[in-house]
Amino acid sequence: MALRSLSAVYWVTLIIHLLIAASGKGFSIKLIPRSSIDTTLFPRNLSLEEHHSRIAQLSRARALQYKYSMNSTLMEKTEQGIETLRPWIVMAWTSLYMAQMFIGSEAYTTYLLVDTGSDDTWIQADGCTICFPLLGGNFNYHESKTYHAVSCDHPLCVPKICHEGLCLYESAYIGGSSTRGIVSADNFTFPANGGFASFQNVVFGCGFDNRNIVFGGNIGPNNVIAGIFGLGSGRRSILRQLGPVTNQRFSYCLPSWTTAQGTYTYLRFGPDAQIRGDAQRIVQTTPMLPGIPRYYVNMLGISIDAVRLPIDPTVFKLNDDGTGGFVLDSGSGQSFLVPGAYNVVKGEMVKNLQRYGWNPIEGEQVPYDICYKVISAVNHTALPSMTFHFMGAELVVDSKAVFQVFDDMFCMAILPIYQQGPNILGAFQQANHRFLFDVRASTMSFVQETCQSN
Repeated sequence: MALRSLSAVYWVTLIIHLLIAASGKGFSIKLIPRSSIDTTLFPRNLSLEEHHSRIAQLSRARALQYKYSMNSTLMEKTEQGIETLRPWIVMAWTSLYMAQMFIGSEAYTTYLLVDTGSDDTWIQADGCTICFPLLGGNFNYHESKTYHAVSCDHPLCVPKICHEGLCLYESAYIGGSSTRGIVSADNFTFPANGGFASFQNVVFGCGFDNRNIVFGGNIGPNNVIAGIFGLGSGRRSILRQLGPVTNQRFSYCLPSWTTAQGTYTYLRFGPDAQIRGDAQRIVQTTPMLPGIPRYYVNMLGISIDAVRLPIDPTVFKLNDDGTGGFVLDSGSGQSFLVPGAYNVVKGEMVKNLQRYGWNPIEGEQVPYDICYKVISAVNHTALPSMTFHFMGAELVVDSKAVFQVFDDMFCMAILPIYQQGPNILGAFQQANHRFLFDVRASTMSFVQETCQSN
């Protein structure tokens, strides 16, 4: 999939990068919904119910990865001064959004999954000994005149897994998947701001041993995803590497999942990542948990139709062993709540809708367990909203984001998760709000916005 005709454009973009850095401007890249391109996981003939079931499978896998990645992070913190060759257990391969980019002097072009839960960016490299199918071929680093392997004494060789002076990376995933290879550096070019933005010496992984990598589905020859684009807050994250341009801040505004196919949004970095409100739309800010390479916030409670529910706030707390917590994750579709919160929400929602004489149905081919076959009445009935109470901020999610309407029923698009969590606010419930994550300030801000015009 290398686009050699873009080589001349590539060199021009190096100059553009210098202008971007000098002018203090940020940049914006298109967030591409995976369902619009990834026909391996989302065939065109899927029903809406099947579509939601696949998203739920992806989102559950992400929740499991969060659990294990937090356990791994906390174990490393307690082993101060001890170098370890233990692979990082990080989250990957189950995100809803992709980004396109060009890598190297020959402008190899590919799609990577955008993952705010992972620090490392990696792609499958030519010459891999264990490979996954990839339409258009792997990254041929031999052809890139700007490529080089990273040495063991490089500041981003963390943890120090080395062989013959070169830095290696090794990431293990739940279910037996793993990727191993050489920590490398090359130039990355993004279609951005109506043109291109290019950055030199971006550190990433060239994967040569990629076992059981399936990106959340039964991967096939039409797979277009070459790896992961890591936007966590750790040292090797693109967000940190490009700090002079990103200012370690990014924003996005996700359209409703009911928006027509072909509607895109943008991931904005640095000065491009702005958030504005007005007298009716107040920008609110809450602190993120400091010192954690994931986007966790202090969650205090939930209301339905402005009625605060009797949920013990400790079910949202991030525990010392890495369990629990409340995280914002655009790569998950549905939101997830641990039983101590979900059961209370479910009970109150059923009670709320019983005022119309409605009772939930069971046994439908959807991943949800609160569904109603009263579709004809929905447009004439006030369905309840939900409010998520953060420290110093309240996110009101209207009924259109709480519920999914199918052909003959509607369901609450929130799911239970195992007791150890974490609780997750997914993309469905983030719709039509702009979110800004400022890693330096360790804050998350949001405001209501119509995202399909973003």
